[in-house]
Amino acid sequence: MTFYYPPWNNALEPNQGNVRQWLDNLYSKFQPIEQARWNQSNIDTLFYSGSQTYVNRYFNFSPTSSTNQYYFNIVQQPVNMITGYQRQHRKSIVYTPTEGSDPQTTDQYTQLITHICNKEAIHEQFSRACEQAAITGMVLLQPYLDYQDDPAQGSLKLKLWEYNSFLVDPYARDYSFSDAQFVWCQEYISKKEAEERFPDKIEAIAPMAGTPQRYGSFYFLPENYNMARNDLMVLSYVWYKWKSKRKKLYSHSKNQFFDFAQGADIDSILYNIPDMEVVEVELPVWKLATVLNDQLMFQGDNPLGFDGCPFIPVLWNYEPHNNYYDLRCRGLIRTMRDAQFLFNWKVITNNDIAAATINAGWKRKVGAVANEDNLKKSGQGWDIIVNDGFEMTDVEKIIPSAVPQSDLALADQMMNLMYQTSGINLENWSGQQDKQTSALTAMIKQAANLTVLQKYFDQWDYSLKLVGDKLLQIVLNNWNAEKVKLLIGSDPSPFFYSKIFAKYGVLVEEGELTPTQSNMQAQQMIDINAAFGREVFPPSMIVPKLNITGKGEIIPFLQQQEQQAAAVQGEAQNIQHAFEEAKLKELMSKAAANLATARERHGRAEADIGLFEERLSEITHNRAMATKAKMEALEKMVDVIAKYGEIETMLKMNQIENFEYNQEQKEDVEKVDAKRTALANEFVSQIMGGQQPRQNMPLQQQKAG
Repeated sequence: MTFYYPPWNNALEPNQGNVRQWLDNLYSKFQPIEQARWNQSNIDTLFYSGSQTYVNRYFNFSPTSSTNQYYFNIVQQPVNMITGYQRQHRKSIVYTPTEGSDPQTTDQYTQLITHICNKEAIHEQFSRACEQAAITGMVLLQPYLDYQDDPAQGSLKLKLWEYNSFLVDPYARDYSFSDAQFVWCQEYISKKEAEERFPDKIEAIAPMAGTPQRYGSFYFLPENYNMARNDLMVLSYVWYKWKSKRKKLYSHSKNQFFDFAQGADIDSILYNIPDMEVVEVELPVWKLATVLNDQLMFQGDNPLGFDGCPFIPVLWNYEPHNNYYDLRCRGLIRTMRDAQFLFNWKVITNNDIAAATINAGWKRKVGAVANEDNLKKSGQGWDIIVNDGFEMTDVEKIIPSAVPQSDLALADQMMNLMYQTSGINLENWSGQQDKQTSALTAMIKQAANLTVLQKYFDQWDYSLKLVGDKLLQIVLNNWNAEKVKLLIGSDPSPFFYSKIFAKYGVLVEEGELTPTQSNMQAQQMIDINAAFGREVFPPSMIVPKLNITGKGEIIPFLQQQEQQAAAVQGEAQNIQHAFEEAKLKELMSKAAANLATARERHGRAEADIGLFEERLSEITHNRAMATKAKMEALEKMVDVIAKYGEIETMLKMNQIENFEYNQEQKEDVEKVDAKRTALANEFVSQIMGGQQPRQNMPLQQQKAG
């Protein structure tokens, strides 16, 4: 896109020699398109303000001169209801870290911007923008630095440009206007204010004269309606998109560019990018040309330090795809114009009907009433006397004519139609619910009704996020660490001024702000406590979010109670721990006693094994003695056989052998029983941890087993 007539010259920027032609060309090309928006927004503003004369003229309606001044404004109420809801549910600007980012830095961002918003009434200015957008369809917000209080670094504020103070690229499609090619804003200032704003241009400003009729191109501005006052100067800010060379940080490994900032080594460490290098690239940037009357005061890069679009549009209905320019941008008033006019017209005509009708009086024949003065009196106790020769029907009271019920019903229909076209259901918004209806039910019904308007609240939330992003960019580019520390009470984190962190590690979100939202959150915390059946959130966390007075006394009292309860609970836990420790010691003593018993039994087992070995040696000795006895017996048996015979001798020998066999069997059983007892005692000892396994016993004991 170019700003010039043929032949096109896209490489020529504004300068003192061509600035007047530059502005004239820009105005001639786009003013006819923007004029449709200006005109329709002006009509909506007059409807909202209640200009009955203009409304009648707009619809070519000519009532009597006495009723031309009456205007029964209904369209104002739906706008106030919606913007009032926005005010009740204002949202704060919150910066949250992306996954893996530093939460300390984002907390400092949130703390700083919250302080600025509260001090400079940023949220009030944003609510005004929402109200103006609902009326006219579109306004612009612009964060800027005001150097009146702080001439060194400036105070961060938010300016509202109304519908009639800017001319914007009509072909911009994006709701953030990032694809727009220019934005031209205009305002009127005095000569003294001009000298204060441009102290280095005082010599150029001195010969200037206020001539708004010559340089004031935005003819819907109110200053243009007072031509008699010619001491104001026209100040134009023309922001336009251009190409410029910028230094960037480039990473070959990531094949990505990053914003260049002081302390690039910190950024490299943070994101583990070892191959950063500074390169120069050509990028689209927004530049500014400031023109006072026809003199160029400034031309160059954005003085706020960032390259993006400095404006945030706040919209109602914005449809750039519409090929009718007067329908591209529409406010809420646009849908209610006809119903408002018909309602007002019907009320006025009904009043005319009632005024044109004889409302009171008497019908009578001449001479029928003896006391005619009583017919003109009001009140009780006045008698009407009928003269002789006349009938009672010769005197009748005139009954006033009523406005037809159909006309009254039509007026009511027009009033209801205004709310219906605005998307508001009065039953759910006005609080006129049944007395039996709970507050929660009413809130649910109202939230359901808001679905019709959800698009507009989402657009405003998006605009608020853009405001938060622009505010943070201005801070990072213009304020030093000392000023930030003064505002937040602590040193900025190592990543505070990292543009890489601000771009890739931060998300701008909206959070709760208003007392209504805080009360709702407090109720939700109470419901959570009830749902879990225990105190998940203590009272000292819930009470600060309630909109009640005396918090300074209530909260310390609750905290003291909670500390006392915590102390009592801690003491009870200590007693419980002592009791459990005593029980544990008792169990340990029992375990030690059992262990000593096991060791004693194991000692007895070892003694039994020694006794068993002794008995085995005795058995061996006895067997040896038995063998010796057998040898001696054998010798005697030979003598016996020779003396008594062989058969008798063999029988006696079998009896002796059977007795020996039984003795050996009994010994084997006793040995097995002794071995089992020893193994059982050893197993118990191993479980109690008092002795070594059996495989570590002396070899002779294992053999004995």
